[in-house]
Amino acid sequence: GSGKSTLAFDLLFAEGQRRFLDSMNVYARQFVEQLSRPDVDLIAGIPPTVSIEQRNSRGGGKSTVATVTEIYHFIRLLFARLGIQYCPDCQVPVQAQTRDELGRRLQTELKERGQLRLLAPVVKNRKGFHTDVAEWAADHGFPEVRADGRIYSAQEGLRLDRFREHDVEIVTGILERTSRRSGRHARPDRTGPQDLVDQTLKLGNGLLYALDAAGQVSVHSTERSCPGCGRSFAPLDPKNFSYNSPQGWCPKCRGFGELFYLPDVERGARAGVIEESWFEWQEGNRELCPECRGARLNPVARAARLVLGDLRKSLSIDAFSAMPVETAFGLFQRLRVKGRSAIIGRDILPELRERLRFLCEVGLGYLQLGRGVPTLSGGEGQRIRLAAQLGSNLSGVLYI
Repeated sequence: GSGKSTLAFDLLFAEGQRRFLDSMNVYARQFVEQLSRPDVDLIAGIPPTVSIEQRNSRGGGKSTVATVTEIYHFIRLLFARLGIQYCPDCQVPVQAQTRDELGRRLQTELKERGQLRLLAPVVKNRKGFHTDVAEWAADHGFPEVRADGRIYSAQEGLRLDRFREHDVEIVTGILERTSRRSGRHARPDRTGPQDLVDQTLKLGNGLLYALDAAGQVSVHSTERSCPGCGRSFAPLDPKNFSYNSPQGWCPKCRGFGELFYLPDVERGARAGVIEESWFEWQEGNRELCPECRGARLNPVARAARLVLGDLRKSLSIDAFSAMPVETAFGLFQRLRVKGRSAIIGRDILPELRERLRFLCEVGLGYLQLGRGVPTLSGGEGQRIRLAAQLGSNLSGVLYI
């Protein structure tokens, strides 16, 4: 009540922004709301200003300390580029297998799942029409392609939403229980089930998907297979560690870490916004997700391990989320990397250290990186926004 906010926002911020806008031309100023001149005699030497509002910013249900400050984006990159995939069931690192071993695995699945349509992934999480994929498939004798889970005729072409990310696979053929290929998909220059497997692996760069009549898809890889149970895994991608992507989120809680009532209706393109609204409305009626225990990610993502430099053990992404900011800062400060890790981490590690340092400097070193933003106090939320702004490395700016 002594006028602190008035001095900060109505005088210093307003005058700094007004002077900055006055330096622009008339055309640019028409798009920005002009602030009135404060009722003061003189404010000297003030640079352009940015205000961190004095309000409780609840953030989304999937927002955490690490995501708001963009620390989590860099951690996801490290896991995708340097992480080691472990089998979530056997807890052992995956390893390469031969094409023959993979073929035998498919023969076993044939007996359990029935005929399998083999798919060679050629587009993964890429925007565009992808018309060329269907054209190539048709020219090379493959009658079908699969895009975003739907089968299309290669002859009829493919024209997807240009501004959405898509997954596209070429249907190479069908494995029958009789171990013969379906004539409907057969290529005249290939015979036998192992030839079909080899051809699919060649098109998919060592990776193939097997789709059964129930719509279930299994992954098979010559590079990433569990030596214990034989399960295969696709290459790690940053989206495997994202709460906002179906590739990464826990299927039970869809990345919220908590369960809450959500009407079972078609939510369409605005599903994310609708789910966030219900998450907020159900405050007090939410419970910890029993499958991920609040970790928000699926078992495959949680099983990956990151081994960097002189770290003494493998660390999971759960371990990073549970770390207090000051612990993570100390870890990355001491970390020394060599070889391939040094090349990949050259730009990532300095960004991580800088953002962690800012969080410590504004007094938030005690917060866990995975702490949900809706659970923070008003002062903590304000300091997190300040740390995120400082991480942009702007110079000559006054933060109010």
